Amino acid sequence: MPEDGSTEVHIATKRIVDEFRQRGALTPESVVSAGFGQWDQVVPSWLILSALMSVVRARGEKGRSAAAQVPVDLSKTGLSHDEAALVVASLLGDVAGAWDVQGRGLLTLQSMLGLFCAMADEDSLSPQQLDDLYEIGEEICRETVRSGDRIRPPVRGVEMGPWDASEEAAPRLDRVDLGGLRVPSSDGFELQPMYAGESILAVTVIQGPTAIQLQAFRSERAGSWEGIRQELLNRIRLLGGSASEWFGPVGVEIRAEVPVTDPAGRPARRRIKILGCDGPRWTLRGFVSGLGGEPDSTDDWAYETFTETVVVPDVWDGRDTTIALRWPQAERQ
Repeated sequence: MPEDGSTEVHIATKRIVDEFRQRGALTPESVVSAGFGQWDQVVPSWLILSALMSVVRARGEKGRSAAAQVPVDLSKTGLSHDEAALVVASLLGDVAGAWDVQGRGLLTLQSMLGLFCAMADEDSLSPQQLDDLYEIGEEICRETVRSGDRIRPPVRGVEMGPWDASEEAAPRLDRVDLGGLRVPSSDGFELQPMYAGESILAVTVIQGPTAIQLQAFRSERAGSWEGIRQELLNRIRLLGGSASEWFGPVGVEIRAEVPVTDPAGRPARRRIKILGCDGPRWTLRGFVSGLGGEPDSTDDWAYETFTETVVVPDVWDGRDTTIALRWPQAERQ
C-alpha cells in the first residue's frame, strides 16, 4: 500500500477520472481497469458511481431538483439534458426513473464519468474532497461485497425495524404502549389519536415541525405494502394530487403533493411522504407531514420513529384488517 494509505483501487480510480477529465475518453486499458458492470467486486467504476451519488445527494439536500442539477456542459456525458435529469432523478431515489434509466441503458461508464467530472468542476471540489469521496465509496463497496449481496437492504426484524412484538432483536427503548403499537417516546413529543366511533385506528406522533401518523393492518400475505402503495398512488392522483415512488431509508416510499384547504379556506397543496413495511402477519403505514414530509428534508426523526415502532398484531378485534389501538390511562385523565 502507498505511503499515503491509498489502496490500489483508489489509485486506479483517481487515474481513470484524471484521464477522462483530460481526454474526454478512456483508453481500452482504462475501460477494462474500470470494471464497469462488475458489481460483485470493488472496482473503480463502483467508487465513481458512489462518489457521483454522494455529490447528487449533497446537491439535493440544498434543495436542487434533478433537472436543476444537470450540469451546463454535457459534452462528455453522451446524454441530452432530459436524459441527464432522468439519471440524476434515479440516483436521488426515483423508482420509475431508475427503471427507465435501466431500460434505456443511460447509465454507462461514459455518462457516469461525464456527470461526475462536470458536477465536480461546477462545485469546485478540491483534490482532497475527491479523495474523500473515493475513500468513502470504497468503504461502502467493501462492506457491500462482504454482505454477499450488492443491493441487499438491512433485514427487517434482524438489523432494523419496524419490529414485531415477538422479535427479540428490537432495541430496548422507552415506548408508549398503545396496544397494537408500541411507539418510541422522546422529549417534547406529542401523541394524537385518530378515532372511528369509539375505536382508535391510528396515532399521530408529533415532534417539533414534523408529524408521522402510524397505522397497522393485519395481513396474511407477503407484498401487502406494494398493493397498498398502488392503491394510494391511484387515489392521490384521482383527487388531483401528484405522487411517485422513491427509494427511501426504509424502502420504497411515496412522495406526494395532496390538495388541502388552508386555514383561510383557500385551496392549497401539502407535501407528504408515505412509508410502509410488511412484517409477519401485518403491514405498518406511516404518513409523514410537516418539515419531514418535504422531499428534500434532512429531518430523519420520522424515519427513526417508524423503524423503532413495535407492532402487536394479536391486538385485533376481528372486525376489519386494522389493528386497533388503546389509549394509555394517563393520557385519558
